[in-house]
Amino acid sequence: MFKMKEKKHKNKSHEPKELKSKKKAHIINSSSSSNSDSEQWVEKESSIVQKETREDWMAMTGLLKTYSKQDIKPPRDVKKKNGIDSYNPSTSSRELNPYWKDGGSGLPQTPESFRKARPFLKPSEEDDYYTLSSRGHKSDYHHSKQYENRSPSKAEQTLYQNRGSSKWKKNESLNQTERKSEEQKTNVEKHSEPTVSHSKCKDTVESKYLTDDKMNKLAAKIVKAEIMGNVKLANELKEKLETAREYRKQNPDAGQEEDNEGIMLISTNKKGNAMPLTQLKRGVAKNGDGKRKAETHVSGERAKYFGNDDKYNLAQMFQQEKYGNNYDDEAELAKIASKSKNPNDDLADIFMDHISKNRDDAKECQNERQKSINEHIRIERSLEGCEYCIDSKNMVKHMMISCGNKVYLALPSKQSLVKDHCLITTLQHSLCVTSLDEDVWEEILNYRKALTHFFNSQNKDVVFYETASRLHKYPHMIINCVPLPRDVGDTAPMYFKKGLLECEAEWSMNKKVVDLKGKSIRKGIPKGLPYFWVDFGMDPGFAHVIEDQQLFPKTFAEEIIAGILDLDHRAWKNPQREYGDVQRKKVLEFINGWKPFDPVKK
Repeated sequence: MFKMKEKKHKNKSHEPKELKSKKKAHIINSSSSSNSDSEQWVEKESSIVQKETREDWMAMTGLLKTYSKQDIKPPRDVKKKNGIDSYNPSTSSRELNPYWKDGGSGLPQTPESFRKARPFLKPSEEDDYYTLSSRGHKSDYHHSKQYENRSPSKAEQTLYQNRGSSKWKKNESLNQTERKSEEQKTNVEKHSEPTVSHSKCKDTVESKYLTDDKMNKLAAKIVKAEIMGNVKLANELKEKLETAREYRKQNPDAGQEEDNEGIMLISTNKKGNAMPLTQLKRGVAKNGDGKRKAETHVSGERAKYFGNDDKYNLAQMFQQEKYGNNYDDEAELAKIASKSKNPNDDLADIFMDHISKNRDDAKECQNERQKSINEHIRIERSLEGCEYCIDSKNMVKHMMISCGNKVYLALPSKQSLVKDHCLITTLQHSLCVTSLDEDVWEEILNYRKALTHFFNSQNKDVVFYETASRLHKYPHMIINCVPLPRDVGDTAPMYFKKGLLECEAEWSMNKKVVDLKGKSIRKGIPKGLPYFWVDFGMDPGFAHVIEDQQLFPKTFAEEIIAGILDLDHRAWKNPQREYGDVQRKKVLEFINGWKPFDPVKK
């Protein structure tokens, strides 16, 4: 026993593990091959795993709708779609177009002249084509309307024949439509002959002078004609362009006369003087260095120093000094000083060089003309929206109390500062008192006297004031007339003088308060400056030159009067506009006491 165990132990110890595994695999293969006839491997059928579902009471399928749009909407009929796609009008019995029958193309067989493509037309020519073609249809329609009034039973047949025969009738009716179209063409040609001749006359008149825009358009037409290959049209347009250029060289002032027709331009200088603008003048010939060609010596003696010495005569120079011109000395000095190349030159040398060189008169006149055009545009805008011009649509005419020859008296359309607050203004658009004529100023003085007597009868004083600021916007001149109680009116000059001394900045170029004793505002303030003035009845008051128009308030006088009378700020700051019965009541109350003092009725 002991020996047998040792042998076994020896066998186990000497055989490796890999040999043991090979032996086992060999034994299994041999056993499987021996039993292959009797036993076979059969795979077990896999059982279907059923998903776990919730119970009906948990899913709540009976309470919620669980179907989609596709379940509700029935599928499209594919057969119907295929039938539409496979529709053939030449074989269909339902086709109404007779030109599809017998292998037709669906279009009527017309002569070659009708099938001819219409050539390329410009937008303007295309409009003419459609207007001419539409005239024929309109004439047929009017004839049919007249015939309809005579026999309404046959009118529908004629309209059907005229409009529907070209598309829906057979070849027999085509001849009739062709004849009608030919007759229409002949009628159009007859009617268009006088218009064409008239337009030719206009073209001959207008072709003499062409503006820059017209010449540019003509050049564009030439390029277009060359691209299209129309050599004949291009040559005609070139000839027209050359003749226009020659005419402009021979008559340089022709276009300016056409532009200036119907409008008189007015130039206003810095002093406020307005004068009609003169015609443009052409410049004098120049040398290469920009100096004028001028003969300064005659028979060895000096006749003039500069080329423009004989440009103005004595009367013209006096007129320029008296009324001023648009020449800005300060701007010209700054321009010359900035362009001086030599910093060591004296100011006199700089001016001598500038005077000796050319100042283009035509360019200066053109700039002056452009300024006057811009000024005219601003005046037109201010006149359109003015509330005090008699011809304006924005004027409230029922607020007018009294109307003279050139001045009228009215009440403000907004809330009055005090009772019987009124306005004196001009019928025509005027900027300020300093720019008025003498007869207008005299009429204003007559109204001032009448208003002073009117308020003195009520034991009241009256204050007249005007604020003339922002004159570049062309405001309408308004003189406010505000009555004050007698005790307050005596202290009003003191309040106004103190307010003028404290207004704007502390330091000013002009005198703060200008006393108007012995002179009127027209002599106390230079023309063209913004200002404020106040008079107390017929007694002279004070004036002030407005230097900074942003610092000086528009409601300067209203603030002082409201402070004297202890008024609410809503009475002078943005007063509300009144309407209807309130305005009528205010006007009637003023007219009842004003009638005996009206200077127009005296």
